[in-house]
Amino acid sequence: MPQTVKLTLPIPEPLALLDATLLFLIQVLLAQHPDLLTPPEEPAPRNPGPRAARRIFEAVRELHAALDNYRAFVPADPPRALGDERPGDDIPF
Repeated sequence: MPQTVKLTLPIPEPLALLDATLLFLIQVLLAQHPDLLTPPEEPAPRNPGPRAARRIFEAVRELHAALDNYRAFVPADPPRALGDERPGDDIPF
């Protein structure tokens, strides 16, 4: 029986990964629907494609705002594990 190779990659910070994914989604939406750059006060087009793209665009904006709010409440330094001796650590044990 052949052995399977288990590949593990380092997982980046989840918020950074979400942020990068959302920015990529915005680029894809703008490439296909440049009219999304119009001010939101203008009525949405009747065509279902751009109308759906505008809704996704608005949802991504809301998600970015939620991520910013989340980052405001998350402490800058995550709790340290036992034995983690980083520079600036007051108690090095």
